[in-house]
Amino acid sequence: MADTPLTELIVVRDLERRFGEVRAVNGVTLTVKRGEMFGLIGPDGAGKTTTLRTILGLLHPHAGEVRTCGLEPIREARALAGGVGYLAQRFSLYGDLTVDENVAFFAEVHDVRRWKPRRDELLELLRMAPFRKRLADRLSGGMKQKLALACTLIHSPELLILDEPPPASTRCRGATSGGSCSGCSVTG
Repeated sequence: MADTPLTELIVVRDLERRFGEVRAVNGVTLTVKRGEMFGLIGPDGAGKTTTLRTILGLLHPHAGEVRTCGLEPIREARALAGGVGYLAQRFSLYGDLTVDENVAFFAEVHDVRRWKPRRDELLELLRMAPFRKRLADRLSGGMKQKLALACTLIHSPELLILDEPPPASTRCRGATSGGSCSGCSVTG
């Protein structure tokens, strides 16, 4: 990541991405600045998820330019991973771990030191604190979504990307502006 805060966290110019003969993304240009909430809206099959995955470096662009957090997502994937939180349409939690254990696991994956206060803050904000000893498999669908969001935010990402934001993420605005992801941009 850059030493000085970037103004533009996502810069996409003339993005194209194909799957065989199908052009999933054709000429997309967009900029997302620090602190902005930005949404990609369109019908199923419009290329929203493909655009987000290209921004994250999970897919190669066939044409155009993509910069995420000042980095080239494909070439600098490892550096980018530390500054981005990504909540996919289908997220993975460990059902045989408790709420606390899931958050601890993701904190370790992201090499977060002194993560317990951050975990406590997120679980309080998302109203999950009373359920911290419950196995993830025993949570309702909405509670699983909130737990996945806590796991996504545990490393204080500079940029938060939500693909098909779940209803539980309506609390995300508070999570991002209330200090849990202060100054980050939210895209979905």
